[in-house]
Amino acid sequence: MKINFSAIFILGSFLVSCSNETNPNNSDLKTHKDNVQGFWNRIGTIQLVNGIAVDTLLIKNSENPDFKQIKAFKDDNTIWINNYKDSLSPWKGGSGGYGKFKIHSKDSITEMISHGTGFWGAMVKNYKDSLNTQNWKFGLTTDFNKNRYTQKNNPDSQFMEYWEKLPPLEPKSRIDGAWKRVYEIAYINGIPVDTISVSSDIILDVKIISNGRYTYQVDLTGNSEENTPQYGGFGGFGTCKFDGENNTFTEWGEWGSGQWTGTSEPKTDPDVHQLTIYNDDLFLQVSKSSVGVLANKGATGRGVVYKRIK
Repeated sequence: MKINFSAIFILGSFLVSCSNETNPNNSDLKTHKDNVQGFWNRIGTIQLVNGIAVDTLLIKNSENPDFKQIKAFKDDNTIWINNYKDSLSPWKGGSGGYGKFKIHSKDSITEMISHGTGFWGAMVKNYKDSLNTQNWKFGLTTDFNKNRYTQKNNPDSQFMEYWEKLPPLEPKSRIDGAWKRVYEIAYINGIPVDTISVSSDIILDVKIISNGRYTYQVDLTGNSEENTPQYGGFGGFGTCKFDGENNTFTEWGEWGSGQWTGTSEPKTDPDVHQLTIYNDDLFLQVSKSSVGVLANKGATGRGVVYKRIK
C-alpha cells in the first residue's frame, strides 16, 4: 500500500493533547525511563479506526521510502529531526525540535518543545511569541514494547507513529548526554584570538550524544529575519566516536534539517575535533573550521564550549 507518508507526518505534528498521568510503581517507572533513553528511528505509521489498529504503513513501502525521522531521549532532554524537503520554504531542508520531556507512565509522556529548525522551528517560535510562553506542550499517549513503541499525538487521532530503537554503536562515554553551546572561540594558527558568549535567547545550539550516535539542533529564529534561509536554522544526525586516550571526538554526519539539505553515506565524511574536558559538565571542542558566529573573521579554527544540560 502506497501512501503520502510526509503528509501524514505533517498532520500529526499539529495535534496536541493533554497527558494522562498515572502513578505506577516507582521501580517499574525507573526501569521504563532507563529503557526509553537513547535513539529511536521512525519506521512507519499505524492507522486507527475507532481507536483500533487496522493497518501498519511502513516508510519503506510508502511513496517516500527515503523519508527519515530520528528521535533521541537523553537525561530529560529530547531532540527529533526529519529530512522532509520543504521546496516552498526559504531553507528547503527538513524540520526538527528540541525540548524537555517527562515520563508519567509507560503510556504517557509530555514533551515541552522550546526550539526547532525548519518549518517546525518557525512554528514553535510563532506559538511561543503569540502566547507569551516558553514552550509548546505535547501530551503523548505511548505504548512501549521492548525495542519498539507507538506514539499517538491526540486522543482522537486516526494515526500513531511507529518507532524502533536503534542499538548502541559504542559504549557509554564521558561525553554522552545533552549539551548546549555556551561560548565560541576563534583560532588563528592554533592560537585563540576571539571569544563570544552564545546567548540561548539569540541562538540555541543543543546536541545529544549517546552510545555512538549524535543529533543536534541550531535554532536561529532569535537572530534571523523571517522568510530567509537562516530562519530555518540547521540540524544534523550521524554517528560518532569518543577517543578518551587521545581526547578526540569524531563525527560522521549523514543528513540534516533546516538549511542542511545534503547527505552522506555512514562513516564516509569524518569531522575530527580535539577536546579539552574541564569536568563532567563542561568541555571545549576545537576543529579546523571557520563556520559559526565568528565566521569570516580570518579564523582558521573554531572552538565550541559545551555545557551539560541538566
